[in-house]
Amino acid sequence: MDPRSLFERVEIMSSEKFDRLIKSIARYDNVAVAYSGGVDSTLLLYAARTALGSGKVTALTIISAVSPTYVVEKLRSVFREHFSGEVEHKEINADPLAWKDFVKNDLKRCYFCKKNMYSLLKDSMKDEEYPILLDGTNTDDIEEHRPGLKAIRELGIKTPLVDADLSKDEIRKIAQEIGLSNHSLPSNSCLATRVATTRVIDKEILKRIDLAETFLLKAGFAGCRVKTTGSYAIIEVQAADVDKILRPVNRDKITSYFHSLSFNEVGLSFTQR
Repeated sequence: MDPRSLFERVEIMSSEKFDRLIKSIARYDNVAVAYSGGVDSTLLLYAARTALGSGKVTALTIISAVSPTYVVEKLRSVFREHFSGEVEHKEINADPLAWKDFVKNDLKRCYFCKKNMYSLLKDSMKDEEYPILLDGTNTDDIEEHRPGLKAIRELGIKTPLVDADLSKDEIRKIAQEIGLSNHSLPSNSCLATRVATTRVIDKEILKRIDLAETFLLKAGFAGCRVKTTGSYAIIEVQAADVDKILRPVNRDKITSYFHSLSFNEVGLSFTQR
């Protein structure tokens, strides 16, 4: 098959799925979108505004101790760039460290966390004209083991990207075509996902992880994650940055800073994420 023909076919499929997404949202009167600042929820918010108009859409964001500082800064920046003055944005504070099922950090942590956080979002909608909450889950997500998806289904939250059969790659492609500035932003997750299972989660370990990842980002390593058991840290870096991070000048600065955060040993892994 001619590669150009294949490319054009993908373009047509993405366009048709985006149209399907718009139509699936247009059947609602008013909606709220769980907005994280990632490409999935940003495209979903864009589609909701397109389908319903800015006066019938609001964006809801949970802010908590598991929200990486740089992610919060980025989501606010992306919102201002694309939606300011057209869509209302509400930030809702949460305290997951007060949830026993979260703090003990067993295999059900993500389920309990998602259930509690999305319940907070739904509670915030009770006095508003937004009976429908939309989430940016895509078709790739449902192929993975994600306990939080169970909570989303139990709470009756809609997942229009899945209904439109949109994958992560297709979402990025559409986002780029319509000019969303975060179309190539690396995927991220909450800071709790960095802590080894069964290691109790507390404010101190989350703060250390947040500082470490912010340091790496400012050093030019976007998309890094710092996994830890407490004293041992593994830097998960994108494959394209492995050579750069191993340069002595970078390695020494990173190791020194991590030691100052009480990470006594520092390892390295890479991802294609």
